[in-house]
Amino acid sequence: MNYKHYHVHPLLRNWIRYFWSYDVYTPEIQTLHIRSFADRYPRLIFQDITSSSFITETNGTTKPICYLSGIDTLPTDTFWDSRFSHFGVSFHPHALHTFFRLDAAQLTDQTPDIQLLEKEEITHLLINSKSHEERVAVLHRYFYEKVTIGKSDPIIEQLFCGNAHGIPDNEIKLAAIAKYHNISERQLQRRFKQSVGISARKFTRLAKFEKSLHALSTACYGDLTRVGYDAGYADQSHFIHDFKLFSGISPSDFLRNQSLGSESASFIYPE
Repeated sequence: MNYKHYHVHPLLRNWIRYFWSYDVYTPEIQTLHIRSFADRYPRLIFQDITSSSFITETNGTTKPICYLSGIDTLPTDTFWDSRFSHFGVSFHPHALHTFFRLDAAQLTDQTPDIQLLEKEEITHLLINSKSHEERVAVLHRYFYEKVTIGKSDPIIEQLFCGNAHGIPDNEIKLAAIAKYHNISERQLQRRFKQSVGISARKFTRLAKFEKSLHALSTACYGDLTRVGYDAGYADQSHFIHDFKLFSGISPSDFLRNQSLGSESASFIYPE
C-alpha cells in the first residue's frame, strides 16, 4: 500500500490540513472492509476508477466519483476492492463553510456528490489530471480562488487558527469569548455550529476521542486506563462510553483488531 501526504501552500493552511493519496495494486483482488470512526475533520475524496471499482456502502449503493464528507459523528462501514487509487483533501473543521458558503450542519454525517454543490467541473478536472501531484496543483488553484472571493467568519477563523484542540467546551469560556467579541453566547454557539457542523461541546468530545484513538494505535491492553485519563476523561466509564459511541466498538476490541492500513480515522481490514 502506498500512502502519501502532499504539502499545502501557506496561503491555504488555515483551511486545508493536507492532501493525500492512497494507491494499492495487488496481483489478486479481494474485498477490503473500511471502518470509519467519528472524525472532526471534513474531507474531499476522489476515486480514480480507471483500474478499480467504486467504494460501496453496506446497503450496496456506490459512492460518487468525487464527494465531500462532512464531520462524522457516527461510525460507518464501506467496502472496496484491493486494487484502488484514491486522492483526498483533509480540511480543518470550519473549511467547508468557508469554501462552499453553506451551513456545515447540512453536511454532518453526509457524503454528497460534490457536483450537487458546485456547478464547476471539479470532478472533470481531477479525472483529467495525469498524476496526484497534478491534482494537488489543480485544487490549490481551485481553493485559493474560493478563499479570495468568499467571506469567512472572523471569530470562527480566530478560534481555529492553529489551535483546533483548544475549542472551549464549557459555558464560562464560551461566555468570555462572546463578551470579548460583543456578541451573545447563543449567537457564538449558532455561528460555531453553522461553520463547523456540530456544537463546540460535541466537537471537544470528538477531540478527546481522537486523542485516545491516536494513543491506542501504539498502546497495549494494560494501557487502557492511562489512555483514557491522558485524553481528558474523568473516569474509565466515560472513556469507554464515548469510544463505543464514536467508533462502534470498545477500546479493547480496537486493540485486538489488526488493520492493514488507515487514513485519518478510517481503518482498512481484510473481509
